[in-house]
Amino acid sequence: MPTCAKCRTPLQVNEEGIAPVLCDRCAGVATARARKGIYTGTMRDYPLTAALVGINVAVFAAMVLTGGSMMNFSNTDIIRWGANWGVLTLGGQYWRLLSAAFVHANIIHLALNMWWLFYLGRLSERLFGRWQTAVIYLLTGIGGSLLSLAWVSDRLSVGASGAIFGLAGAILSGVKFGDLAITAGEKRSIFFNVVFFSGFSFFMGLRGNTDNMCHLGGFISGLIIGLPLAVPSSSKGKHTLVQAGTLLATAALLAVAGGQLVQAHGQMFKVKNLLSKHAYPVAIHELEKITSSNPDNEEALLMLGEAYEQTGQSPKAVAVLEHAARLNPNSAKIRAELGYAYARNQQIDKAIATLEEAVKLDSGNVDVLLYLGEAYAEANQKDKAIAACEQAIKLDPEDPRAQAELRKLRGEAEPDAEK
Repeated sequence: MPTCAKCRTPLQVNEEGIAPVLCDRCAGVATARARKGIYTGTMRDYPLTAALVGINVAVFAAMVLTGGSMMNFSNTDIIRWGANWGVLTLGGQYWRLLSAAFVHANIIHLALNMWWLFYLGRLSERLFGRWQTAVIYLLTGIGGSLLSLAWVSDRLSVGASGAIFGLAGAILSGVKFGDLAITAGEKRSIFFNVVFFSGFSFFMGLRGNTDNMCHLGGFISGLIIGLPLAVPSSSKGKHTLVQAGTLLATAALLAVAGGQLVQAHGQMFKVKNLLSKHAYPVAIHELEKITSSNPDNEEALLMLGEAYEQTGQSPKAVAVLEHAARLNPNSAKIRAELGYAYARNQQIDKAIATLEEAVKLDSGNVDVLLYLGEAYAEANQKDKAIAACEQAIKLDPEDPRAQAELRKLRGEAEPDAEK
């Protein structure tokens, strides 16, 4: 009678006279070990995963050592270290699409992401290879950042989760549809665990300030990459060529998507960056090009009018803001800026009429009330100017501009500075 090759237990022969190599107990132990083997191993056994985790931890440590807090970084800190923020990313700092995948908001954010990166990174290295895992991480990190910006163009986003979801997507695609050199039991186990991770993480992402669009972008780009990487060809050389071609094609698709995003939002974000740096002449040049090609771009007209005001070109400011007001007569912001431009251009009657319309559209805007108060004062309508300032103070009792203007109108002295 045939016996188990390991424990020598007698084995039953089936109807065709064939017996298994191992008994049920030894086969179960062997399967469990094989299944477990794909998850175990030291960091030395998975150098690429170790390197990715190390880079993420090193960046976080550097952020803390340069003045940050382990539990919370300011927006300024995370932007300085490479956060994906549409205003800067689409304004020309495209490297932020990738750098954001190595920046984290706090120690808990880092710990959770590194836990999943260690798990999924090792799987990917085992299934696809080291350099393939590195490229999957980088490309899907970019894919996540792009979809995040496509959904909300000025969102601020950080974290490795987009790339981690990319690894999950690639693994799922490869395990489900690819021809990987692992057992059916391993495939089932991996598929179940990664599906659970993805579903649970997407569900948790519905709560709080989680960027689920970044997760989805990474996951989808990972699904696209995973299948060709997991299908071996007749030779190792051809297989490597297929993998490289897949990754290059994915990179090209991401580049096209990024180009579309830049075309849609990049010019305006570039101008906002220039205005934030008070580079008004350059900003005006860019805005004039935008409004020349798209004369009905309300946002660009408003920004151009404000830039003209900052450079003392009130007549030009009036002209573009009047055009913007014709496009959107119910915009309190446009009316306010137009009224201010009228006042600067010594068209006081028009300034008062326009600002009064702006107040009707938005009675809770302190700036509009202050503009109106100044216009009333220019027209020697002191009582109305005082009333406008008092209304502004009711809205914001701590506003120093309203307090100072009211004292000026009443002829009161400035309060003594605290000793």
